[in-house]
Amino acid sequence: MKGLRPPGPKCHPLTGNSREFCKDQLEFLTKSAREFGDIVRLRFLHVPVYLLNNPQHIEQVFSNRNFVKPMSLRLPLQRQIFGNGLLSSGGETWLRERRMTQPAFHRDRLASYGAAMIGCTGKMMNGWCAAEVGDVYDEMRTLAFEIAAKCLFNADMKNDGAVVRDVCKTITKVFASQGTLWWVFDNVLPTPNNLRFRKAVRRLDEIIYRLISERLSRGGEEDDLLTALLFAADEQGAKLNTKQLRDALATLFFASHEAAALVLTWACYLLALHPDIQDTLVTELDSILGRSENPQAADLPALRYTRKVIKEALRLYPPNRSVGREASHDCEIGDYHVPAGTQLLMSQWVVQRDSRYFASPEEFQPDRWTSEFTKQLPKYAYFPFGGGPRVCIGQDFAMMEATLVIATILRRYRLSLVNQQLVEPHPVVLLRPGSRIKIRLAGRQD
Repeated sequence: MKGLRPPGPKCHPLTGNSREFCKDQLEFLTKSAREFGDIVRLRFLHVPVYLLNNPQHIEQVFSNRNFVKPMSLRLPLQRQIFGNGLLSSGGETWLRERRMTQPAFHRDRLASYGAAMIGCTGKMMNGWCAAEVGDVYDEMRTLAFEIAAKCLFNADMKNDGAVVRDVCKTITKVFASQGTLWWVFDNVLPTPNNLRFRKAVRRLDEIIYRLISERLSRGGEEDDLLTALLFAADEQGAKLNTKQLRDALATLFFASHEAAALVLTWACYLLALHPDIQDTLVTELDSILGRSENPQAADLPALRYTRKVIKEALRLYPPNRSVGREASHDCEIGDYHVPAGTQLLMSQWVVQRDSRYFASPEEFQPDRWTSEFTKQLPKYAYFPFGGGPRVCIGQDFAMMEATLVIATILRRYRLSLVNQQLVEPHPVVLLRPGSRIKIRLAGRQD
């Protein structure tokens, strides 16, 4: 079979599989994997795409330098917002920035962020005056933004939160056409979407450049990521210029709060949907913290079940429905030939719900995450943060944030869904809720 093309669904001569994909991305990817196997040949417009569903093949791609950042990250709209930051850069540029950013996410540094995470969560809950939260995702975006601003930039950016949320909404609406012919037009022509996108990025840039200017005026007194990036130098003594700083901060703005907000949102949703699991988590909190204490960073190793809840939420609802790479040279994956330029799609949504690796894969079962289960699980059957050298730099930060925030909320409130609503995910850029998630609150003392 060497040299053969993998099987796949029928393609339209002009649009390929774009129409079916855009109609229901998650269902299309899942159905393709189940019907055609571990390697599926797709085409979006004129672009050849291979969907990889086997952890061994995914590991091959993540660990091999011949697979580079995908075409999607080189498109004009993506470049406008992320520039040449960690998400979109490659080679020595990426390696240099990764090394300069890494200290802010070192394990020893993470412990100092715990108090800010818990404090911001407490302030959020103090604003929950009614017995109901009308939109959990909106609340968690505000919270995650404030945590990122405090922990990474040591800045009070409360007044900027509404602007950033509005910018994110605009960008999300534009990206809704991704994979269609309109998406091509939006990237190369001054369409209404293109103009809206440019305006949104300019608003974000105003915040970022103001943040850089204010910090430069204070010198190197602060001990945070922003100051580290401003004054750090590489092996040749060169520092990041203003544009490079802007690209780094734009990437961190989105990576550190949009994805984190979704982890928290889906975790709250699943706990509200499963009161028995919520009870087990609360029992753990009571046994470790007593009846009155809030969790602290030092409690994290003991919060084993809470961490299992977060891991299982990430399995069912990973912030990214997929991650991509591009084959820079002709190669072989499994039994099939992969021509240079082929886009490789590896879907967390598909693989992490595969019954070959997870019993009852559609069910929310935190108890599955025993040490024995983790040891026998193939390495890339579970990869919510990506993998290889480009694995998410903030994965430990995100796990710590999610664990402490959920524990802090459940110390005060019991969560239940209003009208037991079922919420479908909506994959635009990230795996967002398709409708508002309304949560009813009951005080723990009740």
